[in-house]
Amino acid sequence: MSDTAFNDDLLEKELFGGDSDELDMDEMMGIGLDDDNSMAGAAISAVVSPSTDVKAKVEAKLEEPKLQAQVPKLEIELDDPAGTLTVLDHAPRPRNMATNSCRTYDILPTMAFLNQYQIHAATSVSNMRWVFTGGEDGYIKKWDFYATVNNKQPLTLGQRHSHVDSVAKGGVMASYWEHNDVNESGVDVLSPVYSMDVQSEAMWLVSGMKSGSIALWTVRHDEGRRITLLSKHKKPVSVLRISPDEYGVVSGAWDRAVLYWDLNTGKLARAFAGHMSQISSIEFQPWSTQVQAQDVDTEPVDKRASPVLLTTSIDGQCLLWDMRAPKALPQSFHLPKKTPPWATSACWSCDGRRIYVGRRNNTVDEYELGMGSQPSRTLKLPMNSGPVTALAMMGNSRSLVCASTDNVRMWDLASVERRSSVPFQIIPGHHGGTISTILVDETSRYMLTTSGNRGWDGSSNNVFLGYEVTPIG
Repeated sequence: MSDTAFNDDLLEKELFGGDSDELDMDEMMGIGLDDDNSMAGAAISAVVSPSTDVKAKVEAKLEEPKLQAQVPKLEIELDDPAGTLTVLDHAPRPRNMATNSCRTYDILPTMAFLNQYQIHAATSVSNMRWVFTGGEDGYIKKWDFYATVNNKQPLTLGQRHSHVDSVAKGGVMASYWEHNDVNESGVDVLSPVYSMDVQSEAMWLVSGMKSGSIALWTVRHDEGRRITLLSKHKKPVSVLRISPDEYGVVSGAWDRAVLYWDLNTGKLARAFAGHMSQISSIEFQPWSTQVQAQDVDTEPVDKRASPVLLTTSIDGQCLLWDMRAPKALPQSFHLPKKTPPWATSACWSCDGRRIYVGRRNNTVDEYELGMGSQPSRTLKLPMNSGPVTALAMMGNSRSLVCASTDNVRMWDLASVERRSSVPFQIIPGHHGGTISTILVDETSRYMLTTSGNRGWDGSSNNVFLGYEVTPIG
């Protein structure tokens, strides 16, 4: 066989369903190249002297619509009149986020909240007085965290057997209620809890249904009463985030839609179209960024909440939205080469200047705002540690808690580049299950982790642990 024939066969396999792995498809098709580079030129030049027939097939293939470059159209009907983007009109609720300059933390599991089902979502009030969980069983559970920390309900020897030795305190459940949705016949039916968020003082709570509805519940008064249902999504609501001003809520679902709701009117304020797959995380940029950026000679700091929103989807997309521009396209952070499509969790640094995204191939990508769309560096976990499913930043801005299938780790971001030391430490407690949520309180004194696959791929060991955190250095 001649070289030309061999290259023709190889190129046809790569472009039209072949099983050859000799060529890197990303490099051959120009994915990840600059915009001014021609995809056709990158594809054709990747092979040595292809024949005219193969060139014609390549050019025809490249003339097809590029799905990744298209903005998907959402089948969401906007309200008329539409709601208000409350985050642009109100000051954020003051938070007592304690930042410190400690070198690292000692994180020790001491609490176990007994649970028999997967926990898809967990949230807490600002001081972690009350913790709420929901999962596959279709119930919202309210936990008394203060009573748990003070060891009001110690674990028995049998209950402690399945945990590490330091776990001795049992979780105190204060109450629970049914997570009821309304079916087409108008009858209440139990629905798994796929997402939730609670108001900072536990006045009310929002939760995501399997049908796509969002329920608003009372908590402090007449607990567990459903006030209303917000119905625009067509599939399970996977993420809910209350806006910093607490007058609105952002929802993301399996229908690829990200919606901003005005809770004063219950109307949809805006729909964000850009994702190609199920929404996996939503995070507002920390508002402290605007305060720290104030200069003495500049105008007074804008007291409104941060208008920047970070969203990720399960296919690995990571988008940044400026909500001040109604029709502006989002900034997209590129997926690194040879990285499989995956992102179930992302978080901001405390100063709001960096973004961390967990990937399927045992890595965490770090992106810096204003430094382009490629990762500034990649944190690599040990081989076979499993997909990174949850992330959380500690108050010192240099300790990143990262959960994968095998363990929960805390990375020291300041020592990642050093070869002389291991840049992370293993936090005992979890092993062999998918982590759905990591919660850290405002003072970085306590941490919670829950186990569940959020309706996606992964196994769960139903473990819900609480940790006591001690600053070091």
